[in-house]
Amino acid sequence: MRYSHSSMETFRNCPLQFKYKYIEKVDIPIKNNIEAFMGSMVHNTLEKLYTDLKYNKLLSLEEVLDYYNKSWTDNFSFDKVEIIREGYTEENYKSLGQDYLKNYYNTYKPFNQGKTIGLEMQVNISLYDKERQKTYDLIGYIDRLSLVSDNHIEIIDYKTNNSAKTQQEVDVDKQLALYSIAIKEKFPFVEKIDLCWFFLSAGIKQVSTRTVDDLEKLKQETIEIIREIEDSKQKNNFPGKPSALCDWCAFRSICPFKAHDVITKNLSENEYLKEEGVFLVDKYQEFTEKKKALLEKIDPEIEKVKEAIINYSKKNNLEKLFGKEKSLIVKEYSSFKIPEKKSKEREELETLLKENNFWPLVSDLSYIEISNLIKNNFFESSFKEKLLKYLKEEKINRLYLNKK
Repeated sequence: MRYSHSSMETFRNCPLQFKYKYIEKVDIPIKNNIEAFMGSMVHNTLEKLYTDLKYNKLLSLEEVLDYYNKSWTDNFSFDKVEIIREGYTEENYKSLGQDYLKNYYNTYKPFNQGKTIGLEMQVNISLYDKERQKTYDLIGYIDRLSLVSDNHIEIIDYKTNNSAKTQQEVDVDKQLALYSIAIKEKFPFVEKIDLCWFFLSAGIKQVSTRTVDDLEKLKQETIEIIREIEDSKQKNNFPGKPSALCDWCAFRSICPFKAHDVITKNLSENEYLKEEGVFLVDKYQEFTEKKKALLEKIDPEIEKVKEAIINYSKKNNLEKLFGKEKSLIVKEYSSFKIPEKKSKEREELETLLKENNFWPLVSDLSYIEISNLIKNNFFESSFKEKLLKYLKEEKINRLYLNKK
C-alpha cells in the first residue's frame, strides 16, 4: 500500500473512515462537500494561471475569473456536490472563491516572485523501518514548486479553509515537511527549502523551515503511524472516532455512528416521530429525566433518614440495626482530607512525600491510600507528625444493607 499525508491524517482522525476509503474502498455514491469543491476550483484556476505564465502568457484578472466561473459551471452538480452548512448557497461559496482569486491576483501580480518548476507535482518518498525491516512508500502532490534563486526553493500550498494557521502550527505541520524530503533528494544542490502556505481567505503567507534533525524526527514519527496502520490491518481493528468532522465524511450513510442520523434527516416530521430508533431514544430520555427528578426529590429524604440512623446507633451504642426484612450495619471510618490542588499546602505535602520516597505508595495523593497507611502505623512517628500538619482527620459513616 502506498501511503500519503492525507491517508495518514484520515487514520489519525478516524480509523474507520480510513478502512472504508483505503482498505475496503467502499463503492457507494460519494458527494464532494462544497468547501472541497470550491477549493479544487481555486487550485485548478491557479494552476492554469501559472501554466500559462510558463509560456510567457500573463492572464488578466478577468480571464482568471472567467476560467474559474466556467470550471465551476462545467463541474458543479447537486448530484455530485453537497452543502453541509445550513443557510449558505452555491453562490455564496462560488463568490468566496472569486474573492480569494481577486485578492491573490492583485497581491502577487505580475507573479515574478520565483520561477515555477512544478505544478501539481508528484513526489515519492521511501522510508525504511529498521525495526521491521520494511520500506514504506509515500506519495504526495505539491501545488507549486518555485525556484527563488539558484539554491533556494519554495514548496507552496494553497489553502482555502476559513482560518489561517498560526506560525506555531505551520512550524509543526507534517505535509510540506514530508515533501521537502523528496525535493532535497531531487534537487541536492538546493541549500534552502522554504515551506510556504498561502491562506487565501486571510490573504496571509506563512513560511516555515525544517532542520536535518527535524526531518529525521518526522521520518520516525511517520514510520510509527504507518506501523499503527499496519497493525490495525493485521488485526482488522479500525474503530470509529466520532467528532465534529463527521458531518463532512463521505461514508456517514454507512457509518454506525452517523447512519441513523442520515436516515432520519430525510424523513418528514410525521415519519420521523414514528421511526423506531427515534421513538426508543425519546422514551429513554423521558425515563432518564423522570429518574433524575425522582432522585433529586428522594435523595434529601434519604440523607435525613441516614443522619437519624447514625445518631440512633451512636446514642444506643449499636453497630447493627434490624428492620422487618433487612438488617443495617453502621460503620464509622477515619479518613484524612487532603489540601486542595494548586494550594501551597498541597505543594508542600507533595514535596514532603516525594523527598521521603513515599509518593509511589499514595497513588498520586489518594486519600484512601494515605488513610490506610496512617491507620496501619506505616509511617514513623516523626514523619507522621509532619504529615498530619497537612491532613485534616474526618469521620465518615457508611451504611450497609443486608439480609436479616
